[in-house]
Amino acid sequence: MSLTKTEQVLLLELSKYRVYKYTVTKFCKKLNINRGVFYTKYRNICDLFTSVLTLQTRRTLRSVDGETMDRMFYRMLQKIKENKIFYINLNRIAQDPPEFYRVLRKEYAKAIENYMRPRGPFSVHKVELVANGIYAIVFNWVVDECRHDIRDVYQSIHLLLVHIEQSIKKAD
Repeated sequence: MSLTKTEQVLLLELSKYRVYKYTVTKFCKKLNINRGVFYTKYRNICDLFTSVLTLQTRRTLRSVDGETMDRMFYRMLQKIKENKIFYINLNRIAQDPPEFYRVLRKEYAKAIENYMRPRGPFSVHKVELVANGIYAIVFNWVVDECRHDIRDVYQSIHLLLVHIEQSIKKAD
C-alpha cells in the first residue's frame, strides 16, 4: 500500500520524536509547495491531520481475505502501536480534536457496516454506539501514550464487537 506524498511528509515529520507545534509553513516547506496551494485543499493544519488520519484508518480497516471484524480492528491497533509517536503527536497538536471524533467514529462505523452488510440485518444504531465505544477506547489509549498492553485494548474492543455479531445470530 503506497502512501500519498502528504502522508509520507507527515509520517516523517511527526514520527521521530514528540512535537508540540507543527505549522502549515513547515509542512509546505517539506512538501515544497506554497501556502496558497495548501489552503486550496485544506482549511487548516487540523484539516490536514484529519484527512491523513481518515486515509490511514480507511486503509487499515479494509477487510482482507474474509478476515473477521476483530482481526481488522486488531490490525488497526497494531498500526497505531507501531506508529505511536505519530498518533500521539497528531492528537497533541491538533487544534480541533472533536473533528477527529466525528471523522474516526464515522470510519469505524462504516467499516463495521461494510463487514456486516453481506452477513444479514443489523442495527445501525447499535453500530454507531459500538463505533463510539471503539473511538473512546482508542482515543484514551493514544492519550495514555499506548501504555496499556495491546491485548487488553483489543479485548475491550472485542467485547463491543460481540454485540454486533450477536444481533445477526438473533436474526437467524
